Amino acid sequence: MNSHLSLAEAVALASPSEQDIVVALKTALQHQQNGEHGEAERLYLGILAAMPGQPDANFHLGTLYVQTGSPSRALPHFEASIGAIPQNGQYWFAYVNALIEDKQVSAAWIAFEIGQKHGLEGPLADHLIRRMTGAVEVSFVPAAAPTPAPVVDTKVRKVGATGIRRPSTREINHFSALFNKGQFGDAAKAASTMTQRYPQDGSAWRCLGVALNRDGRHGESVAPLKSSIELEPGDIQTRVLLADTLVVLGQHGAAESECRTILESAPDRAEAYRIMGIALGGLGRFHDAVASCRRAIELAPSSSGNHGTLGMLMLEAGMMSEAAEHLRRAVEVNPGDAASHSNLLFCLVHQTDIDQGALLAEHRNFAHHHEASIPKLQLKRQIDRSPGRILRVGFVSGDLFTHAVASYVLPVLKSMADDSSIQTYIYYNHTVEDATTQRFRACTSHWRQVSRMSDEQLARTIQTDGIDILVDLSGHTGRNRLLSFVRKPAPIQASWIGYPATTGLSTVDYYLADRFFAPLELVSGQLTEKIVHLPAIGPFIPAENSPPVNLLPALHNGYVTFGSFNRINKLRPDVIALWAKVMHAVPNSRMLIGAMRREGDQSDEARVTKWFADAGISQYRLAFRQRSSVSVYLQQHHQVDMCLDAFPYSASTTTLNALWMGVPTLTMVGDSLVSRASTAWTAHVGLDRFVARDQDDFVRLAVSTVGELATLNEIRLGLRDRCRQSAVFQPDVVAEGVSRAFRTMWQRWCDGLPAAHIDATGSPIDG
Repeated sequence: MNSHLSLAEAVALASPSEQDIVVALKTALQHQQNGEHGEAERLYLGILAAMPGQPDANFHLGTLYVQTGSPSRALPHFEASIGAIPQNGQYWFAYVNALIEDKQVSAAWIAFEIGQKHGLEGPLADHLIRRMTGAVEVSFVPAAAPTPAPVVDTKVRKVGATGIRRPSTREINHFSALFNKGQFGDAAKAASTMTQRYPQDGSAWRCLGVALNRDGRHGESVAPLKSSIELEPGDIQTRVLLADTLVVLGQHGAAESECRTILESAPDRAEAYRIMGIALGGLGRFHDAVASCRRAIELAPSSSGNHGTLGMLMLEAGMMSEAAEHLRRAVEVNPGDAASHSNLLFCLVHQTDIDQGALLAEHRNFAHHHEASIPKLQLKRQIDRSPGRILRVGFVSGDLFTHAVASYVLPVLKSMADDSSIQTYIYYNHTVEDATTQRFRACTSHWRQVSRMSDEQLARTIQTDGIDILVDLSGHTGRNRLLSFVRKPAPIQASWIGYPATTGLSTVDYYLADRFFAPLELVSGQLTEKIVHLPAIGPFIPAENSPPVNLLPALHNGYVTFGSFNRINKLRPDVIALWAKVMHAVPNSRMLIGAMRREGDQSDEARVTKWFADAGISQYRLAFRQRSSVSVYLQQHHQVDMCLDAFPYSASTTTLNALWMGVPTLTMVGDSLVSRASTAWTAHVGLDRFVARDQDDFVRLAVSTVGELATLNEIRLGLRDRCRQSAVFQPDVVAEGVSRAFRTMWQRWCDGLPAAHIDATGSPIDG
């Protein structure tokens, strides 16, 4: 090689060997990393002059151009590298990224879709989706700050018992008095003072940890609980509380470790097995979790908590019959366990082998037990019965964070914030807060954090606030406060959006829905409440900067891809068997199943794969996608031609997201609220042709629909316009209907009339 030529010139003039190219590439990369962009560019161009199409040189030259703010110059080089090695996911990533940098987002989506078929996947793909949608990942923040405990020195050391200063009886009694009165914040302050005065005393740290825990400040309670254990390692009860707190915080691995430490010294501690079962379930180790809970039951068969925890594990796994068995046992062991009783009802709603009369009776049984033992509050005499006055409306929920229920309720409350005829009060029954919670706070000047209130305290707070209409947003789901509703703290009470069945309570007057969800002739006999028909049961706001709708993938795949993004506990062998019939009837079709849990041993995927295999569908026809960020989840619809619904608990929010992404959901009409969500959303956008009468009709419709791909593509490309024109996607329309319904309820109460079915315009419906 001529020593008077630069390396770039030498490479360009000569017939370079493979080794020459390797040396030149390494040298160019070193220049690029050192910021010597001109030298790097000359080397890359020299390599390409000698060996046009060299993929690595094209790739690195492209990255150099993007790095130096010239993405348009990078594009042909990335295209050349992809042309040489089309299965290189890194090349596709760089190409799509350059299109984004060049403000060609529409082209980026098209390239991304092609790249997914050639190795573009995983975190790189997820990153691009977030860039193209402008998505920001949701991060949780602690609940709105109570006064923090004083800063204390947590660097403690174990010392012998001799010489340790301990709190006096007076100090302990002062702490206990505050704690027993429910003044947990003040108790935490008193305990913090004790830890400062007696830093080597384990009981002082235990008092602080317990008080913070009861005050809902779970994260803050961990350090003092650990300090107490360090000083008194034999204190099993404190370690149990620590393990339970770690579960609440979602630190399942740490919770498991604490439980195993407990069991080393106390192998018969049932509570440790119960908590470990929850932790293992959170880690995705379902079989280990079940075994742990079964051991807890063996050790303490009379504990309703042990039966209830096992039941909830089964429920989460979609094993409804087994879940119901254990939850019913929890209620038998402790009839006052309202949480397990609600969980049992939620489980029964999912079951296919229970008729609606029996389901109503089960809900009435809940009411009978608790209404008989809990007295109602005395109605205030001074209530102003003026029909046109400003109404105070309270909403009770534990789901006002990033949650499906919140997504329907928030747009209505935003609209109501501008309604001078209504004052809203929000009673929030959870400690988790995030950006969504803050948006709820902004909708009202009357925000109540009630998670640490007893049911009696909450009812009296609602009554003191002078609430005219109280709305339950939970039904028999987690964190409900139905026992406060039993006390009837407001003249009018209603249930809305949170639960697809009756509360069963005689003290809840109305159930808010719409004509597609709850046709009077079909479901009025399934509810103890009177039905209110809104323009839509709730509004849906699609994610900001959602991915665009793409062309029907079957048009270029050469095969049809069905999809499901249902929660795993909605999938059962009979559901999979029906989907398998569809796949048998549509040769070469595939099935993409999303929302699979990330954690653990892939038992969900293995179980679903086995169910398909039992129905004659090979694994190669299946694809699984894990739970993802919203933007990634929405983009997964680009790979799906049509979704298949579960039964009897049909999809709801997932159906709406699919509609927005241009993907209709084939569903099967049912005779209960829980089975009608997809039917209702589909009807709202005028796609009744995707609603089957029965299982045979489900298969027939699937075959006929995918047999007309051009028509399905036309529906796909027009679905967003259909959505925008429906009441579901117009929150102000829904909010106006809700306000009219509230005014009609109030008018009837002022007139001394009983609750009656109401339509969205306020006119009584016959029946």
